Amino acid sequence: METIVKKSIGQAIWILSMLLIFSCTSNGATQGPWQVVGVYNADQNIMTAGFLDEVHVATGGVIGEMGYSNDGGQTWLVTDAQSDCRYGMDIVSPDLIWTCGGATNVRRSVDGGKTWQAQTAFGDPFTITTPCHSASFFDETTGWLANSNIFGTTNDGGQTWIMQSIPETANKIATIDTYQPDHGYLLDQSGVLFITQDNGQHWQERSRLDMGTLKLPATAYQLAAMRFADEQHGMIVISSSPYGKDEPVIAFHTSDGGETWDSELVPVLAGPVYLAREGGYLTVITGANQLTLLNYIKVNNVELTQFKIICRKFRVIRGLLLGFDRRALTAVGSCL
Repeated sequence: METIVKKSIGQAIWILSMLLIFSCTSNGATQGPWQVVGVYNADQNIMTAGFLDEVHVATGGVIGEMGYSNDGGQTWLVTDAQSDCRYGMDIVSPDLIWTCGGATNVRRSVDGGKTWQAQTAFGDPFTITTPCHSASFFDETTGWLANSNIFGTTNDGGQTWIMQSIPETANKIATIDTYQPDHGYLLDQSGVLFITQDNGQHWQERSRLDMGTLKLPATAYQLAAMRFADEQHGMIVISSSPYGKDEPVIAFHTSDGGETWDSELVPVLAGPVYLAREGGYLTVITGANQLTLLNYIKVNNVELTQFKIICRKFRVIRGLLLGFDRRALTAVGSCL
């Protein structure tokens, strides 16, 4: 009789866990209000990509192959930027797009991807070791570029680049973002966030993300994306693997300049990521020449608190799956 009861309870626990497993993660992040807008396929090669909104999207690929759509990925204009492979991109407006990548090649389009102008090289082609993977531009003239090891700024539309030192304690650059001229953030591959208010001349450590077991692999692709509306309010998305892997993608949010963070699992396969400047749009390359667009829908504090309570209950239930005992059963009973 006792064996039958334990078996029945075990089955019930399994069912409850399956209902909740897609909403909570082992490192404490909850699956928040992310909505999949759509999955889009293209014929052109894609190594970097981003939706500005639900209509305008740009891609970059092997040996400068660029794609642009102004109808939500239904049709594509494919052009040649006459450059090396593309790994980084920033879509400032439907017309203005910046892209960087291998061989120090920087390109800019001011006509919605129809034509691409070569800008001054980013870095020394004889000494640079990794391609540029992160671009953040405030407008047509002011912006930042970075690869894993070097960081540079421009205030003349890419005619010149001022190469600045990265923070002394930084463990390689994961991503960058400038939210106004001279001001912005740099995230290293260990999840340490640095801030500058003088265009990268000086850096100050602001906070450290609780990444748990999440790690950024060594790759040329952009697996971290960051946007700050101002010094206080920002979002960071970190993907743990390139190209359609069934690995975690986690979003982090702050409203106090990184003093505290909330986080949640993004319901998408891992791949290179891009965050739009506004609107909460996240683009992930989830397969060969395939894009998944998601939108972050904010919830109120009451809904978020209720959701976190559910996840705490799930973590107790998950403990039962690892070893059934009477004390654990009592704990579940007090939660449910």
